[in-house]
Amino acid sequence: MKPVEKISYLALNTLSNLLGHISQSGRQKCGDFLASIGYRIITTRKNEALSNIKRAFPEKSDNWHTQVLKEAYRFFSNMFTVFMSYPTVFRFITFTVSNKSILNEALKLNKGVIFITGHFGSWELLAAWMGKAGYPFYGVAQRQRNLGANRFFEEQRSSNHVSHLYRKDSLDTMYSLLEQNHVLALVSDQDAKQNGVFVDFFNTPSSTTKGAAKFHINTGAPMIFASCIKTSFNNFHVSFEKIPNGTDLKMITQSFTKILENKIREYPEQYFWFHRRWKTKINHDIN
Repeated sequence: MKPVEKISYLALNTLSNLLGHISQSGRQKCGDFLASIGYRIITTRKNEALSNIKRAFPEKSDNWHTQVLKEAYRFFSNMFTVFMSYPTVFRFITFTVSNKSILNEALKLNKGVIFITGHFGSWELLAAWMGKAGYPFYGVAQRQRNLGANRFFEEQRSSNHVSHLYRKDSLDTMYSLLEQNHVLALVSDQDAKQNGVFVDFFNTPSSTTKGAAKFHINTGAPMIFASCIKTSFNNFHVSFEKIPNGTDLKMITQSFTKILENKIREYPEQYFWFHRRWKTKINHDIN
């Protein structure tokens, strides 16, 4: 690693240790402070996020849009402090779980599981719960350019028995994991440019990655949509929902995208609106 990357790694570890030794209320205050800085000072993607909220909920008032944005800043800042506080934070967090039988029954088919989620709720806590519960969980993540930061994030996740893959890793490796009856986790809600399939997301054609549907079509592995939402202070709810089998790539992608949309409508402040979700416009010659 370069010197700056080593410094990044040490700085993140130091911050993690500090956050791990304060109370839950103290962590929340830190998260709220970060949210205030983000909303008022470090405003990168702020206008993009507000525009996305307005596009998704055009029937709501401007005050409602702004309030959702503020709550989103607060939610994700607090989720950052929780992630940074592994493993101490798990002494204070309570999980409730619904429909775990869907996951267990899927694994009994011995074809692996295509585990689909979005940038909604606490996807990091969802992965941690899966690892701590003993499931053979492999998450496909974006590799950080800063190798020090990347090493830190890997170690935080690995401490909860979460294994890593990266988006540019071999597809053969991913297919092999399914053959071994492992859980392959994909976060499938970012703009996929013209390489994606366009499906409806909040009444707008949205370029969406084809990966999950392709894995299912090529292997027959069952698909499950999962989420982890914050229900109250220190309490989170993990849920699983079966995605219907199919052979049509677009229909499969639309199916899990609609599940995600319904959940966002229920908890709009827990969606990461800061992505350029509708950046790519539909090319009618492709779809």
